[in-house]
Amino acid sequence: METDKNDLTRQDEEIAAHEFEAEEKRDRHDFGNWPEAVGLVATVIVIWLIFAFTG
Repeated sequence: METDKNDLTRQDEEIAAHEFEAEEKRDRHDFGNWPEAVGLVATVIVIWLIFAFTG
């Protein structure tokens, strides 16, 4: 699969919906929602640590 140099700089807003879906299927990366959940929990822990140690 060759990539066009212009494809590397295109933003998601510039890509039509069907092109975006095809690109997502080609990537074959489906992580689900757990990265967002882990990030949210980590953010809450960091905020709690900041307030716990600085008062």
